[in-house]
Amino acid sequence: MFSENKQGTKVLISASILNLFLGIIYIWGIFVLPVSEHLNWGVESVRLVASFTIGFFSFANFIGGRLQQKFHATKITIVGGIMLSIGTLLAAFTPPSMPWLLYLTYGIMGGFGGGLGYIVVVAAVQKWFPEHRKVATGICVGIFGLSVTVFAPILTFVLREFSVQSTFIMLSISYLAVILIFGRNVRFPEENETQASPMYDKRQFTSSEMMRTREFFHLIASFLLVTAPFFVINPAVSTLTTDRGFTKEFATMLLMITGLSNTGGRFLIPIITKKMRNETVIVTLMIVQTLVAAFLSFATGPLFVLMVLLIPACFGAALSVFPLLAADYFGLQNVGANYGAIGLGFATSALVVPGLISMLGEYNVRFIAVAVLSAIGVYAMGWLMVKSKKQENSTK
Repeated sequence: MFSENKQGTKVLISASILNLFLGIIYIWGIFVLPVSEHLNWGVESVRLVASFTIGFFSFANFIGGRLQQKFHATKITIVGGIMLSIGTLLAAFTPPSMPWLLYLTYGIMGGFGGGLGYIVVVAAVQKWFPEHRKVATGICVGIFGLSVTVFAPILTFVLREFSVQSTFIMLSISYLAVILIFGRNVRFPEENETQASPMYDKRQFTSSEMMRTREFFHLIASFLLVTAPFFVINPAVSTLTTDRGFTKEFATMLLMITGLSNTGGRFLIPIITKKMRNETVIVTLMIVQTLVAAFLSFATGPLFVLMVLLIPACFGAALSVFPLLAADYFGLQNVGANYGAIGLGFATSALVVPGLISMLGEYNVRFIAVAVLSAIGVYAMGWLMVKSKKQENSTK
């Protein structure tokens, strides 16, 4: 796989290193208290920065995917990295009198820049390894998830030894250095541009054509529903763990382990399931999450720990599989733009679903709601699974 595709391997290594650093924008949790103290700003207001980051990261996936059709992948990657670097640098100089500027700098500018880079490198890896897309994409996306595990302790130490301002400046310099060194290696192979969708008789779909298909709506709904359990349950892990009789220290450790579980799902599931249909993988993940949400209503002890760890594992696995589904249904040529559009389901899941579910009150009721959403997701993806199997059988 790698020895026969040296240029593709170079792109995969560069993309993985870039994703390792791009994933830092998801570690906002460790900044919340230090930034709150530094700017004398409420904790809840500081936490909201993460919502801006995730929202504009997802929005940039859509925009970056469309830009790939007009501009060189290398340019988009470098521009995105520079935006992330500048946004982080400007965040370092946020005055206490205007703390809301963090929403504009780290949140909007940084999130958008990170999203531009992410969508391009994932698309590039798929195009360089069309016959091994599951493994290559799993590695690239898995490294993104690994960022939390690698950099959380490093940044915790840096924040303890240096000021918030100095930490942001060091991050900005690191982003710029990495993007300038490795971003120039990210490009698309011309020879793979014509590889089309196996679902539509070798047809390549533009985003506008894709959005007129029923499959697109099933995919966007499935992406929303398969990631919703993570956004509802994972932020509450610490509280749930202590409520079920564990110590605060164990709750903190369990939260860190969920990062490893997320990463493991991204790495291992695409490799373990490489002979399975991608639709079948997603349906399996949704069934697992339906059961997990139901069990969480009463689980204690080791069963509770297992259920908590399965949620981020399923989430990570889904993020590895959906780029593959975008190519399966709509071809590789415009996979960046098409995956970015399907990713709007992910953005909705992150920004809308947690707020709606929180209105239901106690956690046991929320778990039932999550189980229902996952069950609906089984239908949304199950329809695609049945249709793809029928189409495959008809061509034999």
